Amino acid sequence: MSVGKDGRNGPFAHGVVRHDGDWDIAPVAGEAGERGLTALAFDDPAIFRDHAKAVAMCETMRVLGMNVLWSARLDTVPTGGLLKDMRLAGCQQVDMRLNPDEAVEGMFWARRYGFETRLRNEDGSPYVAERICYTVTEREAIAKRLPGLHAAQFDLAVAYYKARRYGDVMLPLGKAMTLGFPLNELCLNLLACLSAAKHYPDQAAGLLDQAAYGCPHPVVFRNRELLKSWIESGGDLKGVRLELEPVSTVSL
Repeated sequence: MSVGKDGRNGPFAHGVVRHDGDWDIAPVAGEAGERGLTALAFDDPAIFRDHAKAVAMCETMRVLGMNVLWSARLDTVPTGGLLKDMRLAGCQQVDMRLNPDEAVEGMFWARRYGFETRLRNEDGSPYVAERICYTVTEREAIAKRLPGLHAAQFDLAVAYYKARRYGDVMLPLGKAMTLGFPLNELCLNLLACLSAAKHYPDQAAGLLDQAAYGCPHPVVFRNRELLKSWIESGGDLKGVRLELEPVSTVSL
């Protein structure tokens, strides 16, 4: 496998993984480390057609300490074991093209392990229920099911924030950061959103300044501009609500 350049223009860099008939993930790990990539898109569904080799690849990613978030395309129905290993290895989003019978099973396992999911028929046409939405209760169950996974903790923190349970955000967010969630700028962005929601715009601005170092996610720049415009306009009594980016960071 090899890592190509990100095809998008913008400040957020990620690599696109192509399949060359070899499941050796070590070259990808080396290149991702050299380029400082924290997100990858496994763009070729052939990588995941042989479930045994795909599981072994995911296990090797963990052994090598590849701390990246990634997305994957699938055109064969995944087993629960495969999706669990993919999730533990850092996969956040799956784009599945499956027939109706396979789609039911694929969605069941994707939901169990908390994936952001895009589901389409084999011809590319979307199903009515193309994506999965999670309740706070479901995110809590997933975090308990995968207690050592930083992304599951981050997902839970985001769910609490969206439900306006601001007092519950810090515990799972702290766990995500301690476990090494690779996109630290998204953690800082969530903290900035929380500060803004509690009417501390100066604190939010400072957090966004920290998040802007290096090559951050575009949501950081959008929020800096949003907060700057709000402050320059004199603000208002309701405060400013910043944008909260989902954890799925690599578009398929």
